[in-house]
Amino acid sequence: MVGTLNITDMYMMVLTSLNNNDKLDLISKLSKSMRNENVLKQARPNLRTCFRGDWNGVEANELRDHTYHGRTFENW
Repeated sequence: MVGTLNITDMYMMVLTSLNNNDKLDLISKLSKSMRNENVLKQARPNLRTCFRGDWNGVEANELRDHTYHGRTFENW
């Protein structure tokens, strides 16, 4: 049976390749995020409203049709 890793062990496997300055920078940022947890929660944008108006009024169906009909497979 394969052992299970907790999330911190998985992160440590990735982070071990960082140099000491980058590790210290990461520690500093993590500490700061823990101290400012309430501020960060209030500052998060609503992701659904972030993308409003990005398509200049194009409806989803129009965009889908345009993308579908614009595909070509000439080079295959």
